Amino acid sequence: MRWFVRPGLRVLMYHKVSPAAEDEHTVNVARLERQLRWLRAEKFRFATLENVLRGALPERPVLVTFDDAYADAFEFARPVLRALGVPAAVFVPTAFIGQSSSWDRDPRPLMDASQLRALAADGFELALHSHRHENYAGLTAAQVTTDVREGFSTMQRLGLTIVPALGYPYGGRPRDPVARAAMQAALRAGGVRLAFRVGNRVNGLPLADPLEIQRLSVRGDESFGAFQRKVAWGKLL
Repeated sequence: MRWFVRPGLRVLMYHKVSPAAEDEHTVNVARLERQLRWLRAEKFRFATLENVLRGALPERPVLVTFDDAYADAFEFARPVLRALGVPAAVFVPTAFIGQSSSWDRDPRPLMDASQLRALAADGFELALHSHRHENYAGLTAAQVTTDVREGFSTMQRLGLTIVPALGYPYGGRPRDPVARAAMQAALRAGGVRLAFRVGNRVNGLPLADPLEIQRLSVRGDESFGAFQRKVAWGKLL
């Protein structure tokens, strides 16, 4: 029996992937595969960033995203996604390509340029996770524009095609409406057309604000039932 679900666009937010161990920001391979197979069985249709840009979304759309470009996502998630024919977008903190996640308590290796090229060759989409992985809630509009432009120029220098989309590091944006409007103007000036926060809500269609798209955080410390409910209805009470 299919779940009754709230209409709209679901955007799943993953981070790390491992063979077995799990925590808040890490799912294991078996969990990832089970989740993707369930989505397909429930007749969700996997969408892309380009679908969102064009406003050409399939019925019951779901977009799969990975933040930070962890090398373990390349090693463990990529084979699962390829085997199931599921597209995904990777949000890349461009100043850290080939380095490690210095913002983590336990820094982890990040994808290098050759791995990102391999993803692109497989049909995965690449987008920005800022340049320096700074929280945009604490930056001026001018700093945001500079950060975004540095991100695009880094990807261009490396010969990597990028979708004009951004995942906010830490989901951070200014709370003050005036400051947020200034940040959004800075993003547009830098070339960003879509931006993704957290929020854990299903996005109504058409999108109310393409720079405020909410994502559903996929956690390794939640039950499969919690994942199903979050996907079906959005934020859990």
